[in-house]
Amino acid sequence: MKLYKSPDKSGNKSDRIFMILFLIIFAMCFLPFLLKKENANNETAPVNVEVNDVSGPDMPEIITGVQEKPGIRLHYSEKDLPEITDETISSSAALLYDRKTNTVIYSKNADSPLFPASTTKIMTACVALRYLKPDYPLKVGTELSLLQPESSLAYLNQGNELTLEDALYALLLPSGNDAAYVIAVNTARFVSENPAMPDAEAVKYFGNLMNDEAFEAGADHTHFCVPDGYHDPFHYTTAEDMLKIAIHSEKYPLIAQICAQPYRETQIISGQSFYWANGNLLVTNDNGYYLPFATGLKTGFTDEAGYCMVATAADENNDLIAVVMKAPTLAGRYTDAARLFYSVMNPEKLKEPPFVTTEPATEPPSEEKAEGEENPENESEDADE
Repeated sequence: MKLYKSPDKSGNKSDRIFMILFLIIFAMCFLPFLLKKENANNETAPVNVEVNDVSGPDMPEIITGVQEKPGIRLHYSEKDLPEITDETISSSAALLYDRKTNTVIYSKNADSPLFPASTTKIMTACVALRYLKPDYPLKVGTELSLLQPESSLAYLNQGNELTLEDALYALLLPSGNDAAYVIAVNTARFVSENPAMPDAEAVKYFGNLMNDEAFEAGADHTHFCVPDGYHDPFHYTTAEDMLKIAIHSEKYPLIAQICAQPYRETQIISGQSFYWANGNLLVTNDNGYYLPFATGLKTGFTDEAGYCMVATAADENNDLIAVVMKAPTLAGRYTDAARLFYSVMNPEKLKEPPFVTTEPATEPPSEEKAEGEENPENESEDADE
């Protein structure tokens, strides 16, 4: 007779105890790694950019840093440009950038906080084109009452209607502060889906959009609060950040296209005709500052900012961006930009003593505009104030 053994219940019990102990030990070993990964994910999330209090009457402290910065990363060359020194550049801050290699090949005080004046309008144009199509109709309204005294103007009037593209010409060529406010208010109302948003609230809303766009570009030492660049102690940037904004603006090709034009003649939707001249003397060939290889981009001036410029230039072998900020004079701004470009494109030019762009045959257009003075043909680069 064959005998059958009953199952060993004590053995099954031991197996279960062993498995429970194994799972406990496994959890104890790997739980710290899981928690560490969770904390790491939390640490890399961007934090809100905060603006410190203003120190002194003119210049705020630089904004606090941002963890895990987004946007454009720049490489800095370790080689010097033999014909360029900080003493030969009169501007307080300057950069020269090679687009082809994504390399900053000259830098002076690139991280110093300075006021951007009307170079701000590059960002104003970026924000508008992010949300609106060029043929989107804009209405000129009561936002013109927000203009500050002695603002540079495109001479838009309440009741005018024009496309965004025409408004961008009015913004970027004659540096129209009126165009800046028209663009800001109309864009803010569209994005917020609140067509009745009050003018001042819409400008503030647009300022937040500008800061979001700057953050995306990697301009993390910048804070914008007005669309035109009129002086405000909380409206500031650095030469490096302005370079990043210029590079970022390439996402919107219409900006470069506009800034390369010497003038614009147009009839807007509501029937009025306008002529706007480009205030960037590097691209207009009727003055002594003209450079045949210059392609744009935007100038600016206020008493606090000095003479500013983001300039672009290209030839068969080069594609460059120069930033000059707080030049002491109009001539100094253009000479610094030309010197930076020539240092790469034609270094021999800089050996002709003294190097300076030739003075215009006639007095260069003034960026100063007396209160109440009118210039219906916009033949000068007006002040931002």
